[in-house]
Amino acid sequence: MEGQQLFPCIYVYPLVNLFIGRTTCRSDDKVVVKEYETPGYDNYMLKTLILEPRDTDGILPCIVFFHGGGIMLKAVEAHYQFAKWYVEKTRCKAVITDYRLMPRYRYPYATMDCYRTYEWVIDHADELQINKNRIIFTGDSAGATLSAAVSFMARDNNLTMPIGVLMSYPALDRRMNTESMKRYTDTPVLNSKLAGMYWNEYLRNATPTRPEYASPLEADSFDKFPSTYIEVAEFDCLHDDGVLFAEKLKSANIPVELNEVPGACHGFEVVLDSRIVHEALDRRVSWINRLIL
Repeated sequence: MEGQQLFPCIYVYPLVNLFIGRTTCRSDDKVVVKEYETPGYDNYMLKTLILEPRDTDGILPCIVFFHGGGIMLKAVEAHYQFAKWYVEKTRCKAVITDYRLMPRYRYPYATMDCYRTYEWVIDHADELQINKNRIIFTGDSAGATLSAAVSFMARDNNLTMPIGVLMSYPALDRRMNTESMKRYTDTPVLNSKLAGMYWNEYLRNATPTRPEYASPLEADSFDKFPSTYIEVAEFDCLHDDGVLFAEKLKSANIPVELNEVPGACHGFEVVLDSRIVHEALDRRVSWINRLIL
C-alpha cells in the first residue's frame, strides 16, 4: 500500500514538532490566554488553553477547537490565529487542547483525548463561565475528523451536544474511494498518497467500536448531529469527503452550509494575510454568530 511505502517518514514528525512546539499562543490586547491541565484518555494530563475576549465578562458561548495536522503535527500559528479571530469577532471563548499524536499514539488516543476535553468543559462550565448550551466544535483537516467523531460520541453517550460543528477541508472517510481521492494524487500540501499514510498509521491494529468514531462518513445514522458548516478546497483529495458528508446531513434533515473555495488547495488557512483566508473567515464568523445568537 502507498502508506506502507511512505511509512519511514512518519518518524520525522516528532522532530518537526520540536520546532512547531516553540510556537506559543499568548495573550494580546484583544484576547487573554489561560493555560490549564486537563484530564485526557487513560488518566493522562493534557495542556489545554482557554482564550477569551479581554474586554468581556460573564458567561459566554464557547468554541472547542480541534487543530489539524494529520494527528501527527502540533498546532501551528495559523490555528492560534484563527482561534483568536473567532474569539475577537464572535465574543466567544475558545478551548484548544494539546491532544496526543502519532506515531507514538494511534487510535483512539487523539479522539479520546478530545472527547475527555469536551467532557471537562461541560463538567466545569460554570467555573469557566462557559455557556454549555452554546458550544461549537471547529476543526481543520484531521481536526475536523475529531470534531465529527466527538460529536457522534457525545450523542451516543447522552452528553450535552454542541449546537454546531464547523469543518474546513475535513478528512472523513478512511475508505478513500471518492473521485477526488482518485484525481488528486500529486497536489501540494496533501494528496491521496499522503492521506493513505495518515489513515493507515492512525488505524493500524485498531478496530473502532463504532466506525464513525474514526471515519465519520461511515456512520449508520446522522440523526441529532449538530448544525454544520463545511468548507472544502477545490484542488484537494479530501474535497469529496466534505461534499458527501453534507449530503448525508441534508438527507437526515440536519442544517448544513457547504462552501467550496475555488482555486485553493488543502491547508490554505496557513496563508493568513490572503484574500481567500479573510473571505473564509468572514463566512465562518457570520455562520457562528447566527448560531449563537
